[in-house]
Amino acid sequence: MKWFLTPSTAHLRDPLIEHGVALGGYETARFADGERGYRLTEDVTGQAVTLLASVTPDPASLFDLLALFRLLGENGSQTPSVVIPYLGYARQDRPVRSGEGSLGVMVAELVRDLQPAEVRVLDVHSPRIVEALGPRAIELSALPLFAERLARGEPVDVVVAPDAGARRRAQSLAERFVPTAEVVIVEKTRPRPNVAVARTILGDVGGKRVVIVDDMIDTGGTICEAVRLVSEGGARSIRVAATHGIFSGDARPRILRLPVRETWVTNSLPQPLHERIRVLDITPILF
Repeated sequence: MKWFLTPSTAHLRDPLIEHGVALGGYETARFADGERGYRLTEDVTGQAVTLLASVTPDPASLFDLLALFRLLGENGSQTPSVVIPYLGYARQDRPVRSGEGSLGVMVAELVRDLQPAEVRVLDVHSPRIVEALGPRAIELSALPLFAERLARGEPVDVVVAPDAGARRRAQSLAERFVPTAEVVIVEKTRPRPNVAVARTILGDVGGKRVVIVDDMIDTGGTICEAVRLVSEGGARSIRVAATHGIFSGDARPRILRLPVRETWVTNSLPQPLHERIRVLDITPILF
């Protein structure tokens, strides 16, 4: 089995090689008018292949995925499998205001319509997007990675979901600790996109060791508000775990100013080294 990486997953090249994965080769070009071109540099006839491709906010990442999938099939490979560490646009799973559309569903359907042998995605924001990927979709989770690493430190008394949508994820993480941790929910509203206001905590965190878990940190607003409430509630210590570290704008310095003992993310997206933001490698769970 050979794996082909689009530019959006090039940062996973070395970890994959360390795990013994054989990587396939191709070259890209730009025509005079800006069109993108691709050419495989090896024979894939009859081979089982996997395409590793994230969909980032840049539409070129989606085109890379579609083009490389096409190249592999037209050059005689077996039907490729697709692994998507980060599936962007998943927050646009339904219209919020009049005139909007379900762009995340559109992206998922484009992947589905390729008819890959299998689609593996990691901690997708919306269940509706996973459903739109079709019956061959498998959602992977970074929660086992977080649970194993967090368990090496102090015990976890409470897992906090920073909004109602994260409740299922928080419950799943809480059940991985021995003894099982409690689950607490933060009630949150969004007056406008990328602005989160936490109202109250549904549960007790006083004197307890807390982990706040979410699928992503984007602007940091949701996590900052959750940390504020948990801190005001008298938590003994606070740690944060989120699969996808997007860190838009000034999110990273905002997170670093919080009274948080540890912040954990994965390398589903490229992460710069920082002593206070720790990164877990997802490659062991992609196979």
